[in-house]
Amino acid sequence: MKERLRVGVLLSGGPAPGGHHVIATLFDLIDGFGELYGIERGAEGLIEGVAHVLKKEQIDRFRYKGGFDLLKTRRKKILPGDIDAIKKTIQKFSFDALIFIGGDDTATNAYKLSKEVSTLIIHLPKTIDFDLAVPSFGFDTACSLMSRLIRNLKVDARSTGKYYHVLKLMGRDTSHITLECAIRSRANFALITEELIHKKATLPQVVDAILHFFEERKKEYGVILIPEGISLAIKELEETTELDPHGNADLSGMESHVRLMQHVEKEARKRGLHLPPLRFSTMGYEARCEDPTPYDLEYTKKLGIRAFQAILEKKSGVIVAADGAHLIENYMVEDSKRGHVVKKVAVDLHGSKFLEFHQIRESLVHED
Repeated sequence: MKERLRVGVLLSGGPAPGGHHVIATLFDLIDGFGELYGIERGAEGLIEGVAHVLKKEQIDRFRYKGGFDLLKTRRKKILPGDIDAIKKTIQKFSFDALIFIGGDDTATNAYKLSKEVSTLIIHLPKTIDFDLAVPSFGFDTACSLMSRLIRNLKVDARSTGKYYHVLKLMGRDTSHITLECAIRSRANFALITEELIHKKATLPQVVDAILHFFEERKKEYGVILIPEGISLAIKELEETTELDPHGNADLSGMESHVRLMQHVEKEARKRGLHLPPLRFSTMGYEARCEDPTPYDLEYTKKLGIRAFQAILEKKSGVIVAADGAHLIENYMVEDSKRGHVVKKVAVDLHGSKFLEFHQIRESLVHED
């Protein structure tokens, strides 16, 4: 390495609480014997060569704040045709290392680029979805805020006593957020996509389960949680949507929770059953830019330290965790739709978190 260290950092994908604190930690570690460059708009800025030296005043203004507005973010997929432009950017700024902060798609970008350049490429796990094999930051903060809002809606439902809040929660292909929020908020009813897939549940079976919940609860109010990825389990709820650059469907834009409950209402009419009025909401965007919790501040500091250690140890093509750096290659799989990518980790139906939910779900049906 040169006498003074030159490191580039970029944010990619949806915002997650703690991103700015990671960058602040890296800045503190590098300050004094090197420069930390902020690459704007994720991989787009890396390709276009848009970066600037980060200054202490700028860092201190964002250090404990949510959002990704320090550098902005995009979901750009790095294609083979982008490699030459990225090499020019690396040469332009004489980068010794590049740190990618993002989820599974960003990790895939980092892995593929590490095979093309000699500059150290390090990935730092970020996603409120919590679907990486290495724990990501932002999940605790996002779930804390969403759970608080869900508890407020429980009180609202109890206060009026006349309708059900039906909430679709972010999580894309996995239900980690829905599961965590169901436990923390003690929502009356929650569907878990992975459980439905495991049971090979059909639409009529899911509709019947929801109607059974209404009959068991015997109250005109309550809260129901539905993961946005439910259409992965119930094909009748699928909608035609544009794919993002990484081949992911825009599940957050789908009204799968509304469509599901329309089937429930239709079946209720057939059976002559009364259903209370329903109020529909979507949660996720509200929580992605919340100021990080103490847990996420502590975890992002650990991740920043591990990323810096990986640079000093000249490791490349790695993803960092609290216990050190791991080869991204160990987490790559072949996906029929997205190709050679970093795998997503689903809810473990035998894990402690799901078992905790399973033990309380019956009592939640009757709880106010």
